Formats: sequence, C-alpha cells, structure tokens
Amino acid sequence: MIVKKRNALLTVLILLLILLVGCGQEEKENPVAETYTFTDSAGRTVEIPKQIDRIAPSGSVAQMALFAIAPDKIIGISSKWKETVLPYLSDEYRNLPVFGQFYGMKNFNKEAVLSANPQVIIDIGEKKATIVEDMDQIQAALGIPVIFIEARLDNTDEAYRTLGKILDRETEGNTLADYCHTAYTRSKELAAKMKNKPSLLYVGGAQGNMVVARDSFHAQVIDLLSDNAAVITEATEGSMSQVSMEQILAWNPDVLLLAAEAAPDFSTLPWRELRAVQSQRVLRVPAEPYDWMGRPPSVNRFMGMTWLAARLYPEEADIQLHDEMKMYYRLFYHYALDDAVCASLLSKDRVIP
Repeated sequence: MIVKKRNALLTVLILLLILLVGCGQEEKENPVAETYTFTDSAGRTVEIPKQIDRIAPSGSVAQMALFAIAPDKIIGISSKWKETVLPYLSDEYRNLPVFGQFYGMKNFNKEAVLSANPQVIIDIGEKKATIVEDMDQIQAALGIPVIFIEARLDNTDEAYRTLGKILDRETEGNTLADYCHTAYTRSKELAAKMKNKPSLLYVGGAQGNMVVARDSFHAQVIDLLSDNAAVITEATEGSMSQVSMEQILAWNPDVLLLAAEAAPDFSTLPWRELRAVQSQRVLRVPAEPYDWMGRPPSVNRFMGMTWLAARLYPEEADIQLHDEMKMYYRLFYHYALDDAVCASLLSKDRVIP
C-alpha cells in the first residue's frame, strides 16, 4: 500500500516537472521576447525585438514615412496633427499621444513616451554629422532601442525595404520602395535630358524672403529638376534661409515657387521686376495634407517631385497628375482620392501675378 502511494506521488511529481519544463520552453521560444543585432544607417549596432508591434517616430519626417508602411504600429506622434492632415486620417489615428520631438529633445515628453512603452524608436531622414551621438543620447535617456534609417531622395527605396524587414511588412515595404524608385528614376532621367533647366527660386515666409538653399537636404527635388537660384554661402540651420529683397532681385529666377504661406505683393519691388513674375511663371506648392516640396522633407517629396516635373516640363514628362496623385495618396496616406479632390488640390498651384 505504501509502495503504491509512493509510486503515485512520484508520478505526480514527474508530471509537475514536465509541466514546469514545458512552460520554461514556451517562454524561451516566445518570439516577442527575442532580439537580434541590427546595424542602422549610422553604423550603430542596436539590439531590437524580432517582433515589433509598438514604434515611436523620432520626429515629423519619421512619422510620415512610418505612417505609410505601418500606421497601426505607431503608438504616438511627434507633434499634433495639423488641420490640413485631419481630413486624410482615419479616426483611430487622430488621438494618438504626442511625444514631442526626440531629435534635440524639443518639446519632448519623456513621461508620455515611457507610459506608451514603445519597443523601438525610429529616426528616418538626413544623416547629420552628429547622428551617432544624437541617437545614442536618446537611447541612453530613455533606455529604449533607437535606430536611424537614412532616407535621401535617391535611396528612400532602400529605406522602405529595410523597414519592411524589421517591421515584418515586407510586402508593403517593397511596394513603397518600388514606387519611390520609379518616381525618382523617372525624374532623374527627365532632368538629364533637359540641357537648359530653368533657374528656380523657392520662397517661403509671409513676405517671401525665406529660401531653400541649393545643396541642402531640403532642396533635393529643386536641385534635381531645376537650376536652383538660391546659392548661399552659409545657409541657416533648418528648412529655409532668410535673404534680402535685393538678393532675390539679383538672382532673378525664371520660375518662382511659392510655399503655401508665402504672400508677396507682386505690385511692389523687387517682385514686379522679376523675370518669373513678368512671364507669369509662378507656381504655388500644394500643401495637403503636407507641403509637397518637403516641409518636412519626408516621403511627401515624391509627390512634389512628380508635380514639379509635370509643371516645368509638361510635354517631355507626359505625366497624368490625377493618376499619380491617386496612387500616391493611396500608398502613403491610405486615402482614396477622386478626380474632384485632385482638381481641388491643384486649383491654386498656378499663380497669375
């Protein structure tokens, strides 16, 4: 009798041991808990999860790029959505918590980030000289993996293929990459055929005295498709540099490109003397949901690149803008445009001084 009880007890203990070992194996094999070493575009090696479901964009450039490939994985935004963006957003994305700008810690809300508990912070865009130090600083301050993905105009396709792999969205990443590659290649080949590209000045600010400097990250579209008149020895940090009206007159561009907020008085100097004004070659950049020419300089630039090519070289480019707009908005904003909305977006892009 004692032997039977002892055997029964031994059997129970063995079963419990098997269950405990099994549970341990399940936890070890849990893919969410597993990480791997990722080398980002800055050459940094960072341990990131194999399964990423919660991401935080470092700023507006990353926010826009990530929204295209994995909107459901974004758990917060760098700044409140602009009014121009809201009509293009589904309800589930309108009330995401605002983290502030990770880069430079501007308006940064550390508590909001830690409360949201992202698995990784992703920075996308320009590879600044201090990128390694900047990314390391953010990572040390938060204790959360931070990675940088470079995205120039000519390699955004590579950025999306990389994002597709790390976010387990390879189909979406490849589709976006193919679009970016096709749009850039088309514009590059078109620009190469144009022997005499027009000089162009892109102005912003209410008075039109802010310009996008040649060779800057923000000027990549303009530099590709035109002869950017804004040659500045020391461009200010940021998207635009302030210049004098005398300098604008000295540049005297063939084409004037106006930012959404620019409202120069064309009846006054130097505007009325400009070649672009006299020949009525003045364009206004469409800006819904974002400025198409790159404020911020993210994937919106691909729509701007296609638009500018169509406006500067209508015969050579042979671009059907409505079709291009529908494709772009579907891929990057998950929004279906119709011809009426397309026409409305383009209704103010030609300015008669």
